[in-house]
Amino acid sequence: TVYFIRPDCKSWSCEFCAERRRRLWIYYANYGGDCLLGQGLELSFVTLTSHRNIRSINAGIKVWRSAWPKLSARWRRASPGLQYCYAAEHGKLGHFHVHIITSATLPTRWYKDNAAGTGLGYQAKAVPILVATECGAYIGKYLGKAIAVVGWPPYWRRINTSRKWPKPEEPETPYEWSYLGNHSSKVKIEAMAYRRLGWTVATSLKELNTS
Repeated sequence: TVYFIRPDCKSWSCEFCAERRRRLWIYYANYGGDCLLGQGLELSFVTLTSHRNIRSINAGIKVWRSAWPKLSARWRRASPGLQYCYAAEHGKLGHFHVHIITSATLPTRWYKDNAAGTGLGYQAKAVPILVATECGAYIGKYLGKAIAVVGWPPYWRRINTSRKWPKPEEPETPYEWSYLGNHSSKVKIEAMAYRRLGWTVATSLKELNTS
């Protein structure tokens, strides 16, 4: 018996799937950015931070969950019809950051004042996006940093978009199979461990063609 595995648990806590998801979201960010720029809209990178005294992931998320509904309501009033895609980061010094790509064209001052006014930190910045490929590079950078951080709550979504953020119609490309090894107690135990993670395990070439 031989064992093949296909990483498809779609979990950010899984090293293999996390990197695959990061690459997929680079594609989604580039695609969305290209569509919005193609519609004649302007895009910006926006960075928001938690208050300087907040240094833990859980505390940062708690404040964000409280502040975001208030801030996003002000945001939509100031820039109707805006679209966004954002990823969170837990910085080296412990600060919680949110990095946003958005079609809103508000100045840095607006973000500073309104972030502070809704419970976030005063540190904020908005920078114009010139080409769509900057979107993927931006999202990929911060998702990559987030993968290396241990301690994200299981309920936390690493990346979020507005409902009308452009997404491609084609389905996600299935993950490729990897050869794990031939029959041995060690390989079998490893294969079963992957199966418990939600990965697909096959033991014949016929299964590879039908899964």
